[in-house]
Amino acid sequence: MKKFKYILMSLPLAFLWSCSADEGTEPGTDSTPVVTMYSYAPEAGSGMNADNDIIVRFATNNAVTELYYLVEAEDDVNAFIDQNGSDAYMQKVIENGVKVDVKGAQNIDENILDQHGSIMVTGVATNGSQRTMANVSFTGLDWNKIVSGQFSANNIIQGSKICDLEACVQDKNLYRIKNAFKDGYSLKFTMMGLKGTNPETGQAFYPVRVPYAQTGFTLNFQDGSSSPLWVMDFAYWQEDSSFATDSNYWCIVWDDFFCEFNLAWLVNGGYVAYGSAEDGKGNTSYFVPDDM
Repeated sequence: MKKFKYILMSLPLAFLWSCSADEGTEPGTDSTPVVTMYSYAPEAGSGMNADNDIIVRFATNNAVTELYYLVEAEDDVNAFIDQNGSDAYMQKVIENGVKVDVKGAQNIDENILDQHGSIMVTGVATNGSQRTMANVSFTGLDWNKIVSGQFSANNIIQGSKICDLEACVQDKNLYRIKNAFKDGYSLKFTMMGLKGTNPETGQAFYPVRVPYAQTGFTLNFQDGSSSPLWVMDFAYWQEDSSFATDSNYWCIVWDDFFCEFNLAWLVNGGYVAYGSAEDGKGNTSYFVPDDM
């Protein structure tokens, strides 16, 4: 493995993060039927695929006598409402959607499976002629293989794992090392939009961010307790984005797809180890393409 093939240089500090969320209407206590909707990612190990499955919670108020929901492409929903209005779309949900057994105030969870691209789940709560709707959005992810290789966590997890580096179809900045840990447990990372160059070779590299990810491994402790093992990049762990552009702690991808990840390895109550260029403990993780 070519751990020391590159000499790194500093990068400028410039990046931007953004987020958004859909909110429903708070359940009321009057005669108007109201449904509030929330979406949740399935837990690792649940058998569901967080890339394409979501859990939707329908929270109804006391006035709801019937509840329906419909899953459609988000663009199709918006186009229909723009052309026909919200009332017409509520009628479509009632006529073509799934009816959920409900009576009054309840929380009902529904698994919405195998979704691809941007979709919208719309719920309609009714009571006689009165009806209201709410919705949540979700983007199901698809992936294209870039290159096969091996992922090694070095001193943290013994041995290396044969896996693929993949690019997300829906998000040009999102990548993953599929099954980097156990099967079904991938390492996702996002390009920051920054570029550095090795001053000796001229080869380019790109800093990335690695959010929270479960590994599928469990650590057992001497006191008989145990904890799941998960990872995130050093900057997320320390809640300090400057570490993402610090050559001692960053995660980067080279233009030949060789990847270096300085990760924090965490359990309930603290950390097990972390990778850095200066700790000398060999805890940096690598993805090495097959052709290297």
